[in-house]
Order: sequence, then C-alpha cells, then structure tokens
Amino acid sequence: MTLKEHIDKIGNRLRSREFPNEQAVRQGIVDPLLRTLGWPTDDTQIVYPEYKVGSGEVDYALCYPASTPRVFIEAKRVGNIEGAEEQLFGYDFRIRVPIAVLTDGKEWRFFHPTGEGTWEERKIRELDLIEGDSKENAECLNRYLNYESVRLDRAVDAIKEDYNNLVRQRKIEWGLPEAWRMLVQEADKDLLGVLAGKTEDVCGHCPDDEQIITFLKNEDLPMVQPSFPEPREDQPEQPDIPKPRKNRPSTRLRITMSDGEVIERPHAKATFIEMIKRFGIERVMRVHPSTVLTEPPKYFWTEQGQFYIHYYPDTWAKKQALEKIAQLLNIQLTVEIVEKR
Repeated sequence: MTLKEHIDKIGNRLRSREFPNEQAVRQGIVDPLLRTLGWPTDDTQIVYPEYKVGSGEVDYALCYPASTPRVFIEAKRVGNIEGAEEQLFGYDFRIRVPIAVLTDGKEWRFFHPTGEGTWEERKIRELDLIEGDSKENAECLNRYLNYESVRLDRAVDAIKEDYNNLVRQRKIEWGLPEAWRMLVQEADKDLLGVLAGKTEDVCGHCPDDEQIITFLKNEDLPMVQPSFPEPREDQPEQPDIPKPRKNRPSTRLRITMSDGEVIERPHAKATFIEMIKRFGIERVMRVHPSTVLTEPPKYFWTEQGQFYIHYYPDTWAKKQALEKIAQLLNIQLTVEIVEKR
C-alpha cells in the first residue's frame, strides 16, 4: 500500500471517529505512517518511544544514529492539538532537533525549531488528513519524515530551505508597503517618471512633479471603478473599439549634448534608437539590460543585428531611460520633450 493510500484510509477512519484517544492516534495513525515512510518502528533506538527530555517525555524521538534524536513528534487526541506547541517546544529547548512535529492524527504541523522567532513563525507546513489533498500530504510527509531523507539529512535541508523561504516571504510582505511609503515620501524620480508617462498615455497631458506628489500623498483617494452601460436587448453588442484621444499633442525628443550638438529626429522613437547606437549597444546592454536585450521583449522593440532595442511605449519613458543610461555611462546631456511642429 502506497503512502497516499495509507493517508486515504486514515482519512476515512478519522471520519468514522475510530481514534477515541491519544493511544489510538499513536497506534492507528502515527505508527503505520512511520512504517510506510521507511522507519524501523520495531527498533526502539531508532523510533524511540516516550523519549526522556528533562522532567517530561516526548512521544516519539526519531533517531539517527541510534538514540540521537533528529525529529520530535508529539501526538495528541483528535481535536486536542491547540495550545500544545509550548509543550513540544519545551522539549526542544532542552535538546535541539531540526524538525519537530505536532499532530492529533488529523492535523500535522511541522516546525523548524532551530529557526528564529515564535513557534508560530517557525511553523513550516500544516496538513489536514481529512480536508487536504492526499497526494500533497504524502509529498509533504515524504519531504520531512522519510527515513532515508532524515538519515541522509535531505529532510533537514528541505525544512531549512522552506523555513528560509518563509522568512524571505515575510520580509517581502513587510518591505513592499514600506518601500512604497518611502517612494512616495521621497518623491522617487523613477516613480514620478513612470506615473507621468502613463498619465500622458491615458489622457494626452503630462502632469508636473508637484501634481503627482500631491496625488500620491493623498491617502483618501477613492479607487474609481469604470462603469459600462448594459447593452439593450434590441441592439447587438458592439465590438470594443478604442476611441481616438482628443487634444493630445504629438511630442518628440530633443537631445542636447555637452558640446552643444542637438539630436532631434521627427519621431521620439527614431531619436531614442539613434542615441542608443551612439552610446554603444553593447555598453547599454551591460549597464541597462532592460533596454538592450538578446531576445525580443513582448512589445516595442526593433532588431539591431543580434540585439533588440526596447524603445518603450511613450515619450516620457524614453526620456527617463535615456537620462538613466547617460548617468550610468557618465555622459553629460539634456533630454527634453518638445511638441512636434
């Protein structure tokens, strides 16, 4: 019988309430699962029952080598798992193991005790043998509790990796709003440029920095939801054809070099591509790889031999990219957006 089949069988027996106490959970759920995971449950120096820790005993110490704990498992009566983490971590406080498991047979909680933070912050995974997907549950049990994996330290490496990924995710979740706050408070130039360019793309007019900063710092701005009239029953639904923008001035780029030379072509795209060539395509790729690529981006590109120049969707974005590249290459120039004559 495969591990998944064991889990399915246990799930059915849990639904039938066949495990009335902790002893039943240990004999009917934990022991069979450990055997399926390759553990020699008849060797009490490897699967060490009621392992003495201080003045208490942890239900299972999975050991390798013999009598050397690598995993602690604390089993509880079904439905009696809440609040038992402190007991489990109390054992680990005296003897450090890299993997700790708390289960009531139905729920399985996996911890990396040697990590930092509260026990909740060190919880890596939580399984439910009734509600969860039995294939995913089997994969998780194999990842953390397979005998060979524990013996060869693969399980330890896996739980460390998963713990580090969780820590990284928590830091990102904290850092994103903080980064946004800092961008807004500091009126970040790149942020202002992107928002200005997109505004120009939407309405045909480019806001100044002061307007954008006022907008960003207004915390009470409502989220405007577009509304569309319902089609009349007597009219066929019309295709979504974009309407032409009104009063949008046509713009282009004017580049003034440090020696006074002015580069201004009839279209911003042509000016942008010429400047990238002047900078040196390979040099630009090294300092600003989002502008010169070896594979074409999804939109707005032109092929130049083995390279592809990404020329960006609007004039403002082109201006921002050229200024950044010039700064990285230590080239003095001025980039202006001017209306076409």
